[in-house]
Amino acid sequence: MKDILLVFASILIWGTVISGLQTFGYSIAIIGMLYYKLGDKELKPWIAEGSRRWAEFGASKPITRKLLVFVLFVSTFVMLVGSLGLSYAPEYVDTSKYLEKAKNVGGW
Repeated sequence: MKDILLVFASILIWGTVISGLQTFGYSIAIIGMLYYKLGDKELKPWIAEGSRRWAEFGASKPITRKLLVFVLFVSTFVMLVGSLGLSYAPEYVDTSKYLEKAKNVGGW
């Protein structure tokens, strides 16, 4: 728990802005760290209980469960694609200097 709180505290203290892709990466790292620290024997009962509750939720409210899975899938996809697209797309490109170079080289 100390390691998880250290990551969240550093984000809050220094006000670091993190993207959706970084959040996804942090979540994978935290899950891996929990698996490493707790081990397989301690996680199996938690996973079994979560699976049982998820199955009960699906049996009692199947439409809500399908809608929840769909919304989570779409939002994860949009966050990942959106964060990747913004990292390399320029806001504004001044094409006039490129046109001048092409004219000087003899392209026109």
